Amino acid sequence: MNMRIKPPSRPFWTAAALLATTVFGQLFPGCAAAESGQGSQPLVISAGLLFDGTRFLTGQAVLVDGGKIVKVGPPGTIAAPGARKIDVPGGAILPGFIDMHTHHLVNQVPPLRILEHGVTTARDLGGPAAPAVIKAPFQLRQRLSGPIITAKGGYPMPVFPGSGAEISGPAEARAMVRKLVSQGVSVIAVSLEPGGEAGAPWTNHPATSPPPWPVLTKAELGAIVQLAHQFGIKVTAYLGTQEGVQRALDAGIDEWAHMPCDPIPDALIKAAGAKRVAIDGTIDTLVQCTGVHQNAAKLVAAGAKLFYATDMGHPDIPHGIDAQEIHRQLHTGRPMEKALASATSEAARYLGLAPLGQIVPGAPADIIVVGSDPRVNFKELEYPRAVIAGGKVVIERKAGE
Repeated sequence: MNMRIKPPSRPFWTAAALLATTVFGQLFPGCAAAESGQGSQPLVISAGLLFDGTRFLTGQAVLVDGGKIVKVGPPGTIAAPGARKIDVPGGAILPGFIDMHTHHLVNQVPPLRILEHGVTTARDLGGPAAPAVIKAPFQLRQRLSGPIITAKGGYPMPVFPGSGAEISGPAEARAMVRKLVSQGVSVIAVSLEPGGEAGAPWTNHPATSPPPWPVLTKAELGAIVQLAHQFGIKVTAYLGTQEGVQRALDAGIDEWAHMPCDPIPDALIKAAGAKRVAIDGTIDTLVQCTGVHQNAAKLVAAGAKLFYATDMGHPDIPHGIDAQEIHRQLHTGRPMEKALASATSEAARYLGLAPLGQIVPGAPADIIVVGSDPRVNFKELEYPRAVIAGGKVVIERKAGE
């Protein structure tokens, strides 16, 4: 999160935010405006390579119509008279990226900029409960947590006051969950972050109070998890220490909002792997933390689910695909296909959005095209030659642009 955050003049969970969410849902149900395809021109996309969300294929083209992928096959097998064509012979077709952890709303990152740089779904974990809207026939898909539920004076309030919601006691905890659910959030974010970890990005910002910061009690955390699960909603936790990991495992937390900063003991690594805990990587953002790289490698080996996530909003993270995050996943021992799947098909399945994140017939047409083989030049992922969201062309660049 960027220190340029300004505290809001009123809480994020006001009726205005709820109204904005409702209006967005009416105007863009499931981004239907981008996907309806009414009066749209069919589109044929071809390139030397295609990553379908799981594996790389050669000699494939994709037919898009009505906001959906209609056919995938050799170019000679796709007949679409009058279709618009995007052809990048030396390039690659991939599903649009899903960033599992952003702060694009509170940091006011333009959603069009995010789309133009390859992220077609952004999951904001700590900010307003109302999405940003683009005045265009396409939209950035957004999944939101609303503010991070925290103890009085707890993280993120001492450093990022615009992204937290303070509670005291189980009753207030349950009330906050109900408010957020009523606003349509798809995940509940909680803080188990006491601060003080060496190299953590938030240590670079002036704090209104020094760590250790208070964290949610066992009773408060239990109330949040129990009620969220009753609503069928997962809970993600901000944590960075051994103590935070232990408390998250004990409470039945579904997901960690980022990789822990401090080195985590092998026993806890094994326990997290056995529970198949989901982790939103943000390894690039946390690169200066003392334990982030060894934690990532050990957790992947133990069986934890590692997803592509960037913590977009930090000044050193691109407003779109962060190729370095993919690069750092490779250093955990993952093959390129697995790293890319964590940003596409695997993320979509976890979020209940499949077949989004795949290049298969019937999937929503969220697609990017890059100018070369991303297994060799993964930096090009940050500058796609074309981006399609819900079947609509967001941007098409010429070679070298």
